[in-house]
Amino acid sequence: MDSYAEQIVKKADDGDKGKSIGVMVGGVVLGIACIYLGTLLRQAFIGLLLGIGSLYGGLYLSSNYDVEYEYLVVNGEFDIDKIMAKKRRKHMLTVSVSSFENFGVYTDDMSTGSDITTISAVGSDKANEIYYADFTHETHGKSRLLFTPSNKILREIKPYLKGQLKQVLMDLKAEEI
Repeated sequence: MDSYAEQIVKKADDGDKGKSIGVMVGGVVLGIACIYLGTLLRQAFIGLLLGIGSLYGGLYLSSNYDVEYEYLVVNGEFDIDKIMAKKRRKHMLTVSVSSFENFGVYTDDMSTGSDITTISAVGSDKANEIYYADFTHETHGKSRLLFTPSNKILREIKPYLKGQLKQVLMDLKAEEI
């Protein structure tokens, strides 16, 4: 029987709200400036087109800061997709859970070497802890994945973990998984 779990998490806010508002305000100001400059130079139609383009561009670019991550575990394969503005989807990573070399709860004092690629797909839900998984990927090389899985995702990951890593997960979440 196939095993399947899916979770969508909103990206942790790391100042993106301010950037989004700044881009939107910049688009509005640039749009108004283009329209005003067009009327001053007696090129109102061109100014209007540039102004509308600036307004649309500001709104479009500000929507790129609305990011969610989709975690999908199917038969031991862990996929992560990045969803921008609930419209555009970008595949970030596919990795086999059995290839995890280290796995556990992430703490800020954990060091990453300069040769490790860090892939962050951390959600804003403070109820879920940040987990890490170290593995070797054919494209990224030595990698560390940071993510915030729900108990359902952890339950689907658990059977595919190596022995000692499965025990670490059982020790961490014995009462919940």
